[in-house]
Amino acid sequence: MMLSIEEYLELRKNLNKVSDFDRFNLPRGILHAILMQKKVENVKRKYHLFSCRTKEILEFWNEKKRFPEWLTLTPVLKVRLLLKAMDFSTKQINKVLRNPNELDEELSKLVYDAVSRDFIYSPIASRLQSVLGKIGEKIIEEKLRSLGIKFKTEKELRMQKTPDFFFDEPLELFGKKIRWIESKALFADLKTFELYMRKQISKYQELFGEGLVVYWRGCLRGLPVSDGSEFDEDLKKKLLEMRLFISKSEEVDEDPLRLAEKFIGDYMTKDTFPYNPEAVRILKNMGFKVFIK
Repeated sequence: MMLSIEEYLELRKNLNKVSDFDRFNLPRGILHAILMQKKVENVKRKYHLFSCRTKEILEFWNEKKRFPEWLTLTPVLKVRLLLKAMDFSTKQINKVLRNPNELDEELSKLVYDAVSRDFIYSPIASRLQSVLGKIGEKIIEEKLRSLGIKFKTEKELRMQKTPDFFFDEPLELFGKKIRWIESKALFADLKTFELYMRKQISKYQELFGEGLVVYWRGCLRGLPVSDGSEFDEDLKKKLLEMRLFISKSEEVDEDPLRLAEKFIGDYMTKDTFPYNPEAVRILKNMGFKVFIK
């Protein structure tokens, strides 16, 4: 889907949290991508201002048992700064984000809450971004195979700075003569487009010639990229709709954080998952529309 710059700016202005998604008549995946990118930009602007104030954060926590109001970061980043002030190493922080119960009761509750709510920087959110990326690549792979087009993947090329799909010779595809395809499970706003153009795409063009960049979760109208409309595979719904079906006929009693991450790991190949009320809450926090049947 393509949005005009006016539509995008209005949407971005009014989209502030995951619970806002149902207010807009747009695919959930597009809203998820735009909100995520908005929050990441905010973090990049402010993080350095907070990272040098860890001592203050710890003192405030010890006195009030909460974070100061001026610390306007995502839940997991707040926790990271607090734990850093407590002399946790990066390795230890990464470990307790996956296993909050290894901490004392007070910190365990704090870390669990942060991980279960942070749809950008939690381990669960990171897993989701990885899975969405793999879905985009799978869609392209299936399309090329269905057309009988031979290609090499990034792994097969074993080179630095290579696109996701590479053709030995330029070919006519989707009305363009291209040598490669790059897949992005993102929304192409101006900043995102310019960032990846500078970091990757311009280098691909210099090395290999023209190619196609697919932004599966939408783009601004007028940018020289694809919004994925050339692809009609069923898997595309997974990127755009972000729907999960939960069956109450099968209930599981496992660690909700691990369970939510497992469900996301299986999202590409499964549609229906067993019921766990806390895992359902976490998956909704990550941006999914959950249907319980």
